[in-house]
Amino acid sequence: MEPPKRTALTRLTNALATPSQLQLSQTRGLSESLLSSLHYVGGSLTQVAGAILNIPAPTIATSAIIFHRFHLVAGFLEPSIPDTVAACLYIASKACEFPLRPGEILAAVDTASQDPLAAGGKRISKRKCTRANTETLDHWELRILTTLAFDLHVVTPYTLCLEYLVAANVDKVRQKIIAQRAWNYINDTMKTKICILHQPNVIAVTAIWLAVREADVELLDGEKWWEAFDVDTEDMGHLLLLLRQGRDIATRERDRIRSGQKPTLTIEDVKARILEEANLSSR
Repeated sequence: MEPPKRTALTRLTNALATPSQLQLSQTRGLSESLLSSLHYVGGSLTQVAGAILNIPAPTIATSAIIFHRFHLVAGFLEPSIPDTVAACLYIASKACEFPLRPGEILAAVDTASQDPLAAGGKRISKRKCTRANTETLDHWELRILTTLAFDLHVVTPYTLCLEYLVAANVDKVRQKIIAQRAWNYINDTMKTKICILHQPNVIAVTAIWLAVREADVELLDGEKWWEAFDVDTEDMGHLLLLLRQGRDIATRERDRIRSGQKPTLTIEDVKARILEEANLSSR
């Protein structure tokens, strides 16, 4: 991952994907559309499992960012998405000082895998945490940590979003409305590679821009207020394009599930799809 260039802003920046890492990710025999769908499957599974576990949004986001970073480097051919999602939640829970028992995490990921539309508060069926379960979790925890060189520095956009609204002198009534809508957009970015392609200030500002447009209000008297937060329109435009792609995947999967059809990318079918595309590309 590419380290932040400005030391003074290290507290507000994340390591982002480098051009060489993106190129390698796209030349492993998988189509760009499948890669986007796989990142979405993992990010969505992370959020649903995190909601079941009732852990804070920044902790879930930290787990999602670690997931996307790891798979960008390691690819999708070997790891099982549920295994790495569980390991990332385990790592993030400890990094964010919100420790969870391995059995809780494994049960939540199992529940989320079986029900893609599960919501927070869903009852988790009792499951015995066997030695094999914990050994798999421990294996992928170590694998992820070593692959990322134990660099777990993660900045999430949530706090920045609230700070920017305060800095823009948004009154408390509008602030609450905008913050909730912006929060939802930030959640969407964590389901995709957006969080490893753009810095958290760009994500926070773009989420606010979308929320402000929905609420039909203006910030800073209609000026280009985003420039005050070191964000340009080119970055915002690229993020919006990626966000639209993620929402297209989400809409497709949700509509299929709600109509009683099988999802296009179930956890069980993911490995088969990956191997199928990899084999076709090698011929």
